[in-house]
Amino acid sequence: MTFLPVIDTKLNVWTLAAVLTALYTLLCLVREWWRTRLGKRRQLAKAYRRMAPLVRHDYVKSLFGEPAWEHEQGVKKYGAGEDDEVVLTDIGLTVRTWPLGTLGYLVTWCDEHDSVLMYSLTTRSRLFRPRVAVGPHRVTLGRTRLASLPAPRPDAEGPWLALGARRFSYAEQHYFGNPGGYLHWVAGVSDAGSPALPPIGCEGDGWGPEDLAEYRRGARLNSVLVVGSTMILDSVLPYGIAPDYNRVRLLELRHPARVALASRIWAIRHAVLRRQVHRLRPKPEQSPE
Repeated sequence: MTFLPVIDTKLNVWTLAAVLTALYTLLCLVREWWRTRLGKRRQLAKAYRRMAPLVRHDYVKSLFGEPAWEHEQGVKKYGAGEDDEVVLTDIGLTVRTWPLGTLGYLVTWCDEHDSVLMYSLTTRSRLFRPRVAVGPHRVTLGRTRLASLPAPRPDAEGPWLALGARRFSYAEQHYFGNPGGYLHWVAGVSDAGSPALPPIGCEGDGWGPEDLAEYRRGARLNSVLVVGSTMILDSVLPYGIAPDYNRVRLLELRHPARVALASRIWAIRHAVLRRQVHRLRPKPEQSPE
């Protein structure tokens, strides 16, 4: 006579409820991890594609939350004078900056009605390589070379470049007419982004055609500025293509992981330097007894 084990086929409601609760909790944890880690890059790129000139500041805030910095900056703009004469006027714009975690920055320039006249996106991480538009062209921030875009026209403004003892920036303007929505697109390299190749070799504001072509072949753009108004770009560029590095770099120092890593590296370098100095220091001669 064979022995068969007794199997209880009755449904245990409490066990099923515990399993479903555990699965739901695990799903929420995975979804939150995806939203704050890997999925955040896709959400930021998707939110940026919803941006357009002349949108309201409240609309931008609904996409990216509250900005971290806000200040006023004076710029020059074309205006209409008497007898429809084109004149230059000085206006004040509200500049707001959003830190996109450790991935990059978003900057908007708004008028007195809180309409966005310009906005820029900057990447500062290898993990954030959004594919964005520069007119009819598609570029990948942090990866596409400047030479992939058409060379700046000789009759156009720019390019703008600056190279100092600590700061640097490069920006070039592109205009494509109807295919570009009659907007001005500015692509370049900012010291607030990554990778950042400084325009070494420029003398003042001048640069030879050969030097410019060589720089465009080697530099990868990390910032794009979209201009939807009659702004005088000379009053904004080249540093206006991205956030002010002197302003945003103070926030990076408060990042716990970054501070801990920098402190550990500094301690190791200091210990190595002390050991090298100790080895190079002449030993005192021993006096004969």
